[in-house]
Amino acid sequence: MQETAVKWNLLETGPVVEAEIFSSEEAFLKFKNYGTPESFARVKLLVDTGSNISGLDHSIIKMLNLFSYNDSEEWVQGQGGSWQVLRYSCVLYLPIFKKKALTFDVLGGHFNGSAYDGVIGRDVLQFCEFKYDGVKNAFSLVAKGF
Repeated sequence: MQETAVKWNLLETGPVVEAEIFSSEEAFLKFKNYGTPESFARVKLLVDTGSNISGLDHSIIKMLNLFSYNDSEEWVQGQGGSWQVLRYSCVLYLPIFKKKALTFDVLGGHFNGSAYDGVIGRDVLQFCEFKYDGVKNAFSLVAKGF
């Protein structure tokens, strides 16, 4: 049976899911399998079908001391223009993944003052089925092929 995350209040926050971010696969496995105290962050992430890569607030990146691939920034384009950002490696756990997690890249960003700590882009959504039901003011997210 597949677990589905169904959330309400799209008009207030948009499609936001709760997740956990770990600095490495080892940290995730130690915490989930043995309950050892590992550093991780419980976050709220906006599902962003327009983004090809996920993003995370700099405060979370700093707190977890995430690994940056290099010191040179890369250009990204968004609704408000172009920015230079760093790419980081981390591990994402969503309850719909059950006992698994996804190692993926995130771009550093500034999400302070918003209802979420980052965005889930199509790099993660390729492993999910996302349904947005505006009439019911709800959405669902289901893990697929994961």
